[in-house]
Amino acid sequence: MAEENKTVTRNINSFKNKLAGGVRPNLFNVQINFPQKVKDGVGLQTGNELEIQSSYLCRSAALPASTQGLIEVPFRGRFLKIPGDRTFEAWTATFYNTEDFNLRTAFELWINAANKTDENIGLVNFGDLGGTGAYFSDIVVQQKGKTNKDEVLREYKLIGSWPTNVSAINLAYDSNDQIEEFDVEFQYQYLDIGLINVAEGQGDLTK
Repeated sequence: MAEENKTVTRNINSFKNKLAGGVRPNLFNVQINFPQKVKDGVGLQTGNELEIQSSYLCRSAALPASTQGLIEVPFRGRFLKIPGDRTFEAWTATFYNTEDFNLRTAFELWINAANKTDENIGLVNFGDLGGTGAYFSDIVVQQKGKTNKDEVLREYKLIGSWPTNVSAINLAYDSNDQIEEFDVEFQYQYLDIGLINVAEGQGDLTK
């Protein structure tokens, strides 16, 4: 293997061929599927207006991390490191605000459906994974290619997502030449990677 590496020509042209233009972080799409109760509260009982609006107005997001826990087993002054449990960190996206406040209202209502602001009760059944009473929903994050607008290089699905924080929007007299934006932090149950639902046993990791 060492002899093979010595014969590889490493110059700017070979690097260009390997990089192949790279992947652009500004070519992405986020799909948030809002619970029906949230749509009802915003006044969008039918259609996918909120989903379309959230996709257009998502200014930034992230491809989620894959995290494996660590178990260190001591043995005679050394540690055997073996894989532990999977954990799933919070995922955050930033959205532009619009004058109708539909999107921000939707996220606020989503949080309120779990625990109301004026009394310690919720409005949904957390065990209901589907239907009009569902609280958890899936979020899809797609990395797009630069040569074809419909090409999906990679897809991540955040299963059973729900918002935990809708950030403040700072107001000031001297905030000129700006558009309001806000962050939303989500928790989710687990992560699927690829166009095939790996976590449900439908196949190996794929693009």
